[in-house]
Amino acid sequence: MAELHALVVDNSLVACKVLRYLLEAEGWAVDTAEDGLAALDCIAARRPDLIVTDLIMPRIDGGKLCAIVRNTPGLRDIFLIVLSGVAIEDSDATRDLGADVCIAKGTATAMQAHIKAALEKFSAGERRGGGVQGGDGLFPREVICELLVSKGHRDVVLERMTEGVVELDRDGRVVMANAAASGLFALPEVEVLGQPLGRLLPPEFGQQIDVWIAGLEQGAALVPLEFGYDEPILLRDLQVTCNLLPVAEEETFFVIGILHDATHRKELEAHHRRLERELQRIQKWEAMSLMACGIAHDFNNLLTIISGNLEMARFVSRDTEVNRLLDESAKALDLSTQLIHKFTTFSDNYLPRKSQVCPHRLVEEVLDRELAGTTVDYQVRGSDEELALVLDPALIQQVFVNLARNAVAAINGPGLIEITLDRVDGAAEAARTNQPLADRPFIRVIFRDSGPGIEAGLLAHAFDPYFSTKQKGAQKGMGLGLTIVHAIVQKHGGLVWLDVPPNRGCGVHLYFPLQDEAVLPLAVGAGSPGRRVLVMDDQELMRLINRKMFEHYDCEVSLAETGEQAVARCREQAQAGAPFALVLLDLWVGGIEAARRIRDIDPQVVLVALSDDSTNKVMMDPAAHGFDAALTKPFSMAAVEDLVRRFF
Repeated sequence: MAELHALVVDNSLVACKVLRYLLEAEGWAVDTAEDGLAALDCIAARRPDLIVTDLIMPRIDGGKLCAIVRNTPGLRDIFLIVLSGVAIEDSDATRDLGADVCIAKGTATAMQAHIKAALEKFSAGERRGGGVQGGDGLFPREVICELLVSKGHRDVVLERMTEGVVELDRDGRVVMANAAASGLFALPEVEVLGQPLGRLLPPEFGQQIDVWIAGLEQGAALVPLEFGYDEPILLRDLQVTCNLLPVAEEETFFVIGILHDATHRKELEAHHRRLERELQRIQKWEAMSLMACGIAHDFNNLLTIISGNLEMARFVSRDTEVNRLLDESAKALDLSTQLIHKFTTFSDNYLPRKSQVCPHRLVEEVLDRELAGTTVDYQVRGSDEELALVLDPALIQQVFVNLARNAVAAINGPGLIEITLDRVDGAAEAARTNQPLADRPFIRVIFRDSGPGIEAGLLAHAFDPYFSTKQKGAQKGMGLGLTIVHAIVQKHGGLVWLDVPPNRGCGVHLYFPLQDEAVLPLAVGAGSPGRRVLVMDDQELMRLINRKMFEHYDCEVSLAETGEQAVARCREQAQAGAPFALVLLDLWVGGIEAARRIRDIDPQVVLVALSDDSTNKVMMDPAAHGFDAALTKPFSMAAVEDLVRRFF
């Protein structure tokens, strides 16, 4: 027959000797341990068939030891005997420990009889029956009852605390952990007890604790170890502060640890910082908006004058070299116009001109064009390739152009751009990403490249105007690419943010709301016979170049500086029986009011709105404001020719 092993756990040397004698006399091999922690070491070295344990012990007590045994696979079938001096005073709790036999400590003779009876139950295979034995002649002691009440109160306080509390022995092993601490470790208490604290934490933090504990054991000063709010322990997806305080106890010490989950506060602060950065960015954009509104009119007027004179010069010149120089000037002028349009993107008056767009096809068209001649390939994935959104196609195309160019520059060689389009729920996505998305459906576009990515420290500035990591130059490092992306997405009621995975490229996450909007057609007036044209503009050079451009198409052109002059000349021509067929009015200097009054004079006149801002509400919907068409400055000879052909 195989030898049976028993483990006696009691901090009383006398009790251990007595129990060892009794068990060895019955043929058992016996190990002893002074408390529950030492018992765990004994169990790890040799699994016992039977455990006799006291309840009140230092470090891990008998109750916790019973819980560990009953909840650990491979141990739960061990025969448990609880032999305690408080079994009478705490009989209900003693019975709830899951022991097979509960015995109250009494006289040696009585205990010997009950131990032998328990061994007989073990041999017979009888488990967990009866109440507390050995209580005959014993009475509850008032002082013990009071101590148990005090202990119970302490246990309740510890369990209700929101901070995690642990107690470590001098070796750094956990001998007490409340519910909050177990929750932070994501382990049940029975798996936490007896473990070195360092093993319950990520290695980089556990090593620091192990070194600190080793120093204390070697006689170093009892200095606390703190993982503070600024450098918390990263425990899975939690950020946990931890204060470990060593406490002297006779010739040894123990450690009390307080752990606090700072994740929510950290996330709120991070969200607050994001909002502050967004506010600062908005303030920059407001400044740019004011600047854009202030300079766009004057710059576009000048550009219109230059453009008009260049085109007129190209019409009259027959010199090949002169025409080549004019072509080069026209290219530079076009770049200048694009730059002004970039500025006006930030204007509060800049409203998207929306229509139905298939983003899947649009992004493929952009990438086919932008990646031609490069060694960068692309993949577009989406579950609904025919999905249509109500967007401004020109603006959204600019978004993808800017992202594609940034990606090609970042990859700087062979690489891959991956685009994923899918539908997401705003509330669920906000919870997943911690981004401020509204509770509504969105189309999410993730634009990811295989380049080196953006440094984490620069990520917060990526959307700032004129921030760039590229060299400065005529067409490099202007720092408006991502800023314009951000502005365009916001103007569509969406959101954009960046992520930089550890091992690959940069991801741009774009969200566009799903919505239905009516797309208003551009109204076209009926026009009038004759080619009499009136141009109203407050700048003389603009009036003169407009005259030349229309006269080139055999128009009779009159000029006005203000809205009052334009109204007066329309009235004069109408009274003379030779009304203007076409009137161009600058919105910047009273064009809307002048249009209303001119329409009253001559309902048949064709009114054209002039503005440097193509997304002004009048320019986007001229018919709703009394106009028949709209012409954005600077405009070309081709635009003038189109007006003449449409209305004459």
